[in-house]
Amino acid sequence: MGIPLAQQAKVAAYVLKQQLMGRKRFPLVLMLEPLFRCNLACAGCGKIDYPDAILNKRLSVAECLEASAECGAPVVAIAGGEPLLHKEMPAIVEGLLAQGRIVILCTNALLLEKRMDAYKPHPRFIWDIHL
Repeated sequence: MGIPLAQQAKVAAYVLKQQLMGRKRFPLVLMLEPLFRCNLACAGCGKIDYPDAILNKRLSVAECLEASAECGAPVVAIAGGEPLLHKEMPAIVEGLLAQGRIVILCTNALLLEKRMDAYKPHPRFIWDIHL
């Protein structure tokens, strides 16, 4: 399964519109990182070295939706840290889908079974499991 044909057409139309407007550079994917905290401590990951004051910060639902609206990219990839640690992540995903975005939620899947029921299936919502 992949991105439905209608969504592929939407992205293609966005790219064509940008080109017709003469823009040589424009956002296609917003890499949204609503938190740094992770439930792993992988060797080589610089994020685990941040102080707790930074690791405990989280963007609000409103901040995430504002960033998406400002960017305008048709695709939002949510990374982190581990996004499933964010208590408002289901609301963030729903808000991005309501904006018409294709949403890719990147996770290490350790919390997936416990949190999956908080997310409704949607043709523009994709789980990206990092192994």
